[in-house]
Amino acid sequence: MRNIERVVRVFLWDWIAWLQLYTPAAIIIAPAVVIFAWQYGASKRRTAYRINVRLDRLHRSLELYTAATGMLLREAGSQRGLSSAEHAALVDKLLACKAAPYVTEDLLAQIAAYMMEERDSTRLSLLLRTIERETERLMDERSALLGRAEKPGWGWTVWQQIQHALPFAFTLSLFILILWFLGSLDLASQMQEERWAGLYVWSRFLSCLFSLIVVYPFLRGGRRETSSSLLQRWLAVAIGLAALLHFIGLAWAPYVLTLQLLLFLSGFRFSRSKPRKSRPFVGHYFEEDELALLQEQITDLPGLEMDSAAKSKNSPPE
Repeated sequence: MRNIERVVRVFLWDWIAWLQLYTPAAIIIAPAVVIFAWQYGASKRRTAYRINVRLDRLHRSLELYTAATGMLLREAGSQRGLSSAEHAALVDKLLACKAAPYVTEDLLAQIAAYMMEERDSTRLSLLLRTIERETERLMDERSALLGRAEKPGWGWTVWQQIQHALPFAFTLSLFILILWFLGSLDLASQMQEERWAGLYVWSRFLSCLFSLIVVYPFLRGGRRETSSSLLQRWLAVAIGLAALLHFIGLAWAPYVLTLQLLLFLSGFRFSRSKPRKSRPFVGHYFEEDELALLQEQITDLPGLEMDSAAKSKNSPPE
C-alpha cells in the first residue's frame, strides 16, 4: 500500500513539474484532455441509454403484436368464429396495437379496415399477414441491436470506440474553424483591393460549419433505418465532400455554399414518404397477380372461403 502511495505521489509531483515547465502547452493540453474524457464518457452513457430505450420500445411493440397475432390465429382457424367475449378481447388487443411505439401506417390502415368489416375473411388474412410481417421485422431489428451491443464484431468494436471520440473531434473542429474564420476575417479587412473578400470569408465559414452540422449526426449513428436512410446518408456525404471544393480558391466559397444548400433542399424532395391517400394499403385495390397470390394464401387457412377475394376484385373501390 505504501508503494502505491509513493508511486502516486511521484506521479503527481512530476505532473505539477511538467505544468510549471511547459505552461503554454499545459494551458491547452490539460483542458483538452479533461474535455475529451468527459465527452467520451458522456457519449458512452448516451449510447447505452439510447440502446436501452430502443430495446424497451421494441419489447413493448412485440408484446402487443404477438398478443394480437394469437387472437387472430384463433379466429382464422376457428370455423364458428370467436365468442363475443373473445371477439371483444381481440378488438382490445388490436386497439392496443395502434398505440405500439413502432406501429407503421400500413398496420394502422389494416386495423382500421378490419374494424370496418370485422367478418370479412379477406380483411382478416391481410391483417394477419401485415402484423406477422411487422413482428418479424421488429424481431430482426432487436436481434441486430442486441448483437451489436452484446456481441459486436472486431470491426464494429473499433468503430464504436471511434464514435465515442466523435463529440470531441466535432468540438475540436469547431474550435479550429472559428480560429480560421477570425484569422481570415482579419486578413480580409486588410485587403483593400478586394471588395468581396468579406463575403467570401463568411461564405466559406458558413459552408464548413454547415458541413459539420450535417455530417456529424450521420457519423454518430443510433438512428433507426428507414426507406430514405440510404439517400439521406449519401446526401450528407455529398454535402461534406462539397466543402473540399474550398481548396480551389476563396472566390469559389459562395458557389460551394449554394451547391450545399441545393443538395440539402433536394433531400426534402426525394426523401419524403408518399402520402397515404396516394398509396392505398395492400388489399384495397387488387391487381391480377396480387389477387392470385392472395387466393393461394387464403386457401392455406382452414375454414376460409375463396369467394370474398373474388368479390373484392369486382366491387368498385370506396
